[in-house]
Amino acid sequence: MRRAWTAALFILSLPSAPLSAQSAVRSRPRFDLSQIGFVLDGKQICEDKGRLQDYPSKVMDQIIAAGPEAIPVLTGMIADTRMVKTSEPIICYWPGMAIGDIAFCILSDLFTDATYVKTTIPGAGWDDLLGPAGSRPAWDQLHDFIKKRGRSALQTKWRKLWHTYGPQVYWDAKERCFRLKDK
Repeated sequence: MRRAWTAALFILSLPSAPLSAQSAVRSRPRFDLSQIGFVLDGKQICEDKGRLQDYPSKVMDQIIAAGPEAIPVLTGMIADTRMVKTSEPIICYWPGMAIGDIAFCILSDLFTDATYVKTTIPGAGWDDLLGPAGSRPAWDQLHDFIKKRGRSALQTKWRKLWHTYGPQVYWDAKERCFRLKDK
């Protein structure tokens, strides 16, 4: 009798609906980079100086809120060749951007300090990843790399950086960028 009573209490204490594998595992963040346009006073504007995280954008707010978990997601998006249609360019003078272009630019900016010059992890600078720009505009430098080596090569470079430095990365709210923890 005592065993039956204990079994009944155990069964009653179980959740009424079974947990699915999805609800037990936390899902990765998702970002709609096609909606990243910066809005000021209800109008979309283009970023003309500085980092993407320094301009008002709900999507950038989501990326920042995701913290370091955003980095592998953005890295995975580098391969996305869908073109974004916006009323203004995301980055001024950049002629048409693919989702992968935006993801790459965001990654670059998230690892650039507030001076807009210094990267916060070794090897994350544009020239480090793409080769010297010379006098070419940034979009030519990126698209030339992609034509020669492909988007997957760029993803591989970012994945190696993340594998090396990911566990040491934190968000610096004052500088509005990812940094390496002091050892």
